[in-house]
Amino acid sequence: MRQPHNRHDETGDALVEFGLTFPVLVLLLFGVVTGGLALDRYMTVLQLGRTGASMMSRGVDFNSTQNKQLFLRGASDLGIYLNSGRGVIYLTRIEKGAPGTANAGQMVIAERYVIGDTAIASSSVGQPNAGIWPDPTNPEPNGDVKDRNNEPSAVATTPATLTSLALGESMFVAEVYASADGMLFGKVWGANPRLASVVYF
Repeated sequence: MRQPHNRHDETGDALVEFGLTFPVLVLLLFGVVTGGLALDRYMTVLQLGRTGASMMSRGVDFNSTQNKQLFLRGASDLGIYLNSGRGVIYLTRIEKGAPGTANAGQMVIAERYVIGDTAIASSSVGQPNAGIWPDPTNPEPNGDVKDRNNEPSAVATTPATLTSLALGESMFVAEVYASADGMLFGKVWGANPRLASVVYF
């Protein structure tokens, strides 16, 4: 003879199953949201790097505050500002050292602009000494590096495949480093989570 089903037991089973799967589903949901936010921010960082390198190669004057602010419109959701914020952008022009100088034949930093908070990250291309950048002999300080052909700190660190510049040619590098602190589960990525992009143009 058939036993009647006990609906009370089925309801209890469903509650137990839901209780077991709910935490997994919540973690999965947070993972998808965090992954989406990270992808969105990374795409912004990547696009900002491409735009910066492209603007420098076209001769945009980043000494102008107005041009820097125009450029930063693309970084509004990253929280990067002219001299502060949650990220830093290094815009660098590199050229080959002149013949007959200490840095002859080496890649040297000829021009550099910095936007944001330099405490977030240092440049992977190199950092000229404070005595030569910005050029203290220039009445209006700009991004030029003084005595770049002889100063050892002006030598740039570039991938070996990008060291074939001819004399008089320039390479433009845009580095974007943005803090990932404000993102969900940001601490999972390490002590100082950040998104980074280095674009050579």
